[in-house]
Amino acid sequence: MTAGAAGVASWTLPWQDARVWVWLVPPVALAAGLWAAVASAASLGHGLGVRHLVTRRGAVVRRTVALERRGISGWTFTESYFQRRSGLLTVSATTAAGRGHYEVVDVDRGDGLDLAAQAVPGLLDPFLIRRER
Repeated sequence: MTAGAAGVASWTLPWQDARVWVWLVPPVALAAGLWAAVASAASLGHGLGVRHLVTRRGAVVRRTVALERRGISGWTFTESYFQRRSGLLTVSATTAAGRGHYEVVDVDRGDGLDLAAQAVPGLLDPFLIRRER
């Protein structure tokens, strides 16, 4: 799409010198996108402390949230098409405080369900089927 826009711009710009510089936009956009993807993946994380659920995400602006476990009132599990194909999901801790929910993004399915079950013991037990090992 970026290359197509550069092609249209190179035909419509009146200055000959500007037509050459337009073709630098797609490689620069690709490099910036790759950097943002790697930085975002490097800053993903979650942890479960004695009193808090800690989650972190973001590439340029990193956000770390420490949510008190006793304030969690429910869980929401969502997955996009690409997450489903990769075996990942987004776990959202629902709370009455702050923004209403806080997300743990791109966590493995098993790890996400275990995290939710351990964060608030007993809340998900009626909905989970444990496999014996």
